[in-house]
Amino acid sequence: MCRQRTKHPYSRLEIVLITLLVLMTAMGYANPDQVGGGLLTRLYSRAFIVAEPNDTRRVVFVSIDIGMVSQRLRLEVLKELKSKYGDLYRRDNVILSGTHTHSGPGGYFQYTLFWITSKGLIKPNLNAIVNGIVKSIDIAHQNMKRGRLFLNRGVVENTQINRSPYSYLQNPASEHSRYSANIDKEMVMLKLVDENGHDLGLISWFAVHPVSMNNTNLLVNSDNMGYASILFEQEKNKGVLPGEGPFVAAFASSNLGDVSPNTKGPFCINTGESCDNPQSICPIGGASMCMAMGPGTDMFDSTRIIAQNIYLKAKELYASAAQELTGPLHSAHQWANMSDVQVQLNATHTVKTCKPALGHSFAAGTIDGVGAFNFTQGSVEGDPFWDNIRDQLLGEPSNETKACHEPKPILFSTGEMTWPHPWHPDIVDVQIATIGSLAIVAVPGELTTMSGRRLREAVKSEFGSHGTSGMDVVIAGLCNVYTHYITTYEEYQAQRYEAASTIYGPHTLSAYIQLYRGLARAIAMVIKIFYMPYAWICTWIKNKSNYMIHNGESGYRHYLMNTSSLPQNTEQDLPSGPEPPLFNITSLTLVPAVTPDRAPENKTFGDVLQEVNVQYQVVRTSSIL
Repeated sequence: MCRQRTKHPYSRLEIVLITLLVLMTAMGYANPDQVGGGLLTRLYSRAFIVAEPNDTRRVVFVSIDIGMVSQRLRLEVLKELKSKYGDLYRRDNVILSGTHTHSGPGGYFQYTLFWITSKGLIKPNLNAIVNGIVKSIDIAHQNMKRGRLFLNRGVVENTQINRSPYSYLQNPASEHSRYSANIDKEMVMLKLVDENGHDLGLISWFAVHPVSMNNTNLLVNSDNMGYASILFEQEKNKGVLPGEGPFVAAFASSNLGDVSPNTKGPFCINTGESCDNPQSICPIGGASMCMAMGPGTDMFDSTRIIAQNIYLKAKELYASAAQELTGPLHSAHQWANMSDVQVQLNATHTVKTCKPALGHSFAAGTIDGVGAFNFTQGSVEGDPFWDNIRDQLLGEPSNETKACHEPKPILFSTGEMTWPHPWHPDIVDVQIATIGSLAIVAVPGELTTMSGRRLREAVKSEFGSHGTSGMDVVIAGLCNVYTHYITTYEEYQAQRYEAASTIYGPHTLSAYIQLYRGLARAIAMVIKIFYMPYAWICTWIKNKSNYMIHNGESGYRHYLMNTSSLPQNTEQDLPSGPEPPLFNITSLTLVPAVTPDRAPENKTFGDVLQEVNVQYQVVRTSSIL
């Protein structure tokens, strides 16, 4: 081969995200009453950089203890990286992924819909997260080490349920019969060690919602996935506080859209009977009484149990990881206007995506966090009362948008709402990065179980059909920009919460599959050309060009970059697509300023209010103020 099998120098470090702890509306449950009142666990940004030995290519993966990555957040981070490092860290080789905790800060979005429950764009929150991400990348950049990468995978039991099994069963029987469960139980683990085999860190991808902490929680925390990180890091970093020490364990999100950690399943909290039905409603109290809980006695216990399950499986996989990753690094990225993608379903049938819109069942919430009023999941017809209120306050959806989203009854036609700024993004990021045989598919939303399976299969097939077989494909969720959910076409027909929240219409998944196939094809073409057998390359170049091969590589690289005779649509040839906007918003918030704690007049913090006694007798009660 013209290029030898390569091992990668890389580094990783984490940094605490300094966020507001009080008067902070949490992001995830869309509950304006869930206002932060204290701290349970700190939130971290965990950055990993992988580089080729000659440092020509890099891949950055950052897992952040937040609900999701917003477009504003990503654009601000990339701007900071550009100012520090030039073109070293770019939109194609930097992946930002949220763990999807529902107990972290809101207020870091530039689109209007997210302002409603987060009470605006809160610059202190946005700046804290941006600074934390950039600093974690800075520290990783400054501490690059030569090392090795290993991949492993295994099944995690007793940790998930499908919260929309009726939607899942809408998929073809021939498809879901291929799988033993209606959830993805597999954890994929990337192990990082230095060149001497000393532990450095890990990235794990696993599909489960971090909603063990429910919407009554008022303490900032990283939920089950973040707690699993803390457990693993404490195991490796003996004698130091959480967030300190050299070993970093990132438990990143995957295709978790319809996956709940509340393993006891849904039941009516007022009667105790099951509400595992297509509408998730109870005979008394309706949808508001139907909630899933467990496996613990309360949300704190459940968080601990789920985190422990994830941590123990990761520990097992880390210890037994033996599949070494070698080979080149590649990355590909495009912006796409997801409100207007023409999708070629087959040779004769073309469909398109829609302007963003949310359905009535969006307002119903899920069994992990119910919504409000009388909305229910599975609604395929609108409600005249709510539709009339919407029309009076926000305007009626256009006939074109209604038809495009069928059978979704539209509650909010966000793609047609532009005041004071657009309510939802049109331009989204699609991105793939490869590390040897591992392909990380960075998805800007929440794929359901079957959607994730279809996307993985499509990307793997595309690589294989262009000469790069045997790729390990992993879904990284909640990346780069948030676009809610991505169901299959069949699941969309059931219009439960996930389908009502698939904002670009019934063909959203097909559009993403088409786009990611294009990225995979571009990378595969580079790999296919760049790593052809040495004799073939030498013969080809001799016949095609006067360029020479030096050291089996550099002359060919020069040839690749200076000829039009090579196949097009390689990663360098991908059109960037329409650039997303960066709205000029300084700060817009309804969150009141936090009043600093002050000591009473003529007092200071630390004053003794009641002196201790000179001596105490056994069995006497003492008190301290």
